[in-house]
Amino acid sequence: MSAELFFSFLMFFQVQMDSIRQSGFYQILDEKFPQIAQGLNELESEDEVQKLMNLTGLEFNNLKSFNLMVEGLDGISELKGETPKFGSEIELLASTKFEGQLKPDEVISYMLNQIEKEKGTEERNRVEETKRVEGNTTYLTIPVDVMGDESSSSDLLMAMKSFNKETEIVVGIPSKVKGIIKKGAPNPQLDCLEAMSKNRQVTLAIKVDPAVWERPEFSANQQNPLFAGLANSVKGIREFGISLSFLDESLGIELCVHCVDTQSALGLWTVAQGGLGMAQLAMSREGSRAPSILGRIKTQAVDKNVFVRVEVLPKDLEEFESQLMPNSGSFQSSDAKTVKMATDPLIGQKAPVFMTQFLNDEVFKLSDHKGKVIVLDFWATWCGPCVRALPELLKATSGFNQKKVALFAVNQGESSKVISKFLKNKQLKALSVIMDETRMIGGDYKVKGIPKTVVIDQKGIIRHVHVGFSPKIGNRLKGEIQNLLAE
Repeated sequence: MSAELFFSFLMFFQVQMDSIRQSGFYQILDEKFPQIAQGLNELESEDEVQKLMNLTGLEFNNLKSFNLMVEGLDGISELKGETPKFGSEIELLASTKFEGQLKPDEVISYMLNQIEKEKGTEERNRVEETKRVEGNTTYLTIPVDVMGDESSSSDLLMAMKSFNKETEIVVGIPSKVKGIIKKGAPNPQLDCLEAMSKNRQVTLAIKVDPAVWERPEFSANQQNPLFAGLANSVKGIREFGISLSFLDESLGIELCVHCVDTQSALGLWTVAQGGLGMAQLAMSREGSRAPSILGRIKTQAVDKNVFVRVEVLPKDLEEFESQLMPNSGSFQSSDAKTVKMATDPLIGQKAPVFMTQFLNDEVFKLSDHKGKVIVLDFWATWCGPCVRALPELLKATSGFNQKKVALFAVNQGESSKVISKFLKNKQLKALSVIMDETRMIGGDYKVKGIPKTVVIDQKGIIRHVHVGFSPKIGNRLKGEIQNLLAE
C-alpha cells in the first residue's frame, strides 16, 4: 500500500483500558490465554521499559485510555507519489491517560539530553526555552527545523497535564494539542462512530477518500455482472468502523460500513449475507462442523449503513481452542469460577519431596518442614485466578502458628525480576515464594492448570487439592487446616 493511499483518510483509534479491565470477559480472556499477559509481563521487565517507567513514574497497569487520530487533507491524492508531510497533508494527534502523577521535569530532562546528544547544546537550549507551565499543564515544543525531518512541515507540541490523580499526555500539531487540552477528547465527524454501540471499549474508524476507489487496483471486469456489481458497491464505501465491547460474559464485535447511498449499502449487505452462507456451506462440504459462532453473526442494512454484529461467548473460545489448537498442550490458568477437589489422584499419596530456592536465593527443602501442615500453591504472575487467590490463601494461613502451618507459593517458570516487581505492586511481600523455573516440581505434582493448591498433612501425605479459584477458597482452606491440626 502506497503512502498516498494510506494517508488519504481520517483515522480514529481509541482504547478504553480501564473499562476493559473491569469487564468479566476480559478476565475470561486473561484466564484462557495467559500467554498474552505473560508476554506483557516479560515486555514490562525489559531494562529499557523499566527505565522509561522509572523516568515517568507511570506503569503499564495504570493505562486508562489511548486515542490516536490521523487526518489527511482532501488534496492528498494530487501529490502524485510524493510523500505527504506532517503538519500540511497529515495532521496527527495522540493522547494517553494514566492513573497516577507524571514526573514532567524528569521526562523533559531526558528528552533534552537526547536532543543534545544528537543535535548539540545550541539545539537543546532552543527546545528548553519553549518549556512553559500553565496551571497543571506543562508544554514543550520541538521546532520543525530541530527535528530535521523533511517529512514534517510543522512544530511538534507535547503537553503533560495532571488532574484528579490522573495524567494525560498529548502529542501532535500545536493547534490540535491546545484544542484537546482545553476541550477534552477529539470528536471526529464520522457517521460510523455515531451509529455504533456507545458502550464500546475499542474503536477503529476510518474515513475513505472517494478518489481511492478510482485507482486501477479497484477496477473490475464490467463484463462480469457479479464482479461489476460488487465493485460498484465497494466504490460506494465512505467509512469503515469496527468496535469491541467487553461485557460481563461475552465480547460484542460490531462492524459498520457507511456508504454514499442506500443502494450501495444494500449491495454490500447482500454480499455479506452471501459470504456467510458460502462459508458455512464450504465447511460442511469438507466434512467439518462449522463453528457455532457463524450461526450467530447478524447482518443489517439501515439507511446508508451496513452492520455485521456477533457476540463471542466463552464456549466459542473453547471451540476455537479445540478446533484450531487440539494438540497445543499449553500451560494455562484454570477457570476462575471452578474449583476441582477430591477427585485428584494425588490425594492420599506421599507428597513428592524436592529442593529448590526461595526468591531471595536461599535454599528450600520440603523435608525441613516435616511435622507441619504445608500448603503449596502453584501460580504465576500472568494468571488472573492466581492473582486473586494469593491474598485469600495468605489470609487463610496467616492466623495459624508458623511452626505448625506454612504456605509456600511455587512460581511456575518466571524470573525473579518479574516476581519481585509483581509482589511489590500487589503488596504481597509477606508471601514466601519458591522457584520452579523448569516446572519440574509442578510436573511431580501433576500441575496442568493453575492455580493449583496442594495441602500436605503433618505426616507428608497429600490430603486436599484445589484447582482454580473460588471466592470461598480462603474459608475452605482454613477449615481444612483446622481439621488437620485437630487430628
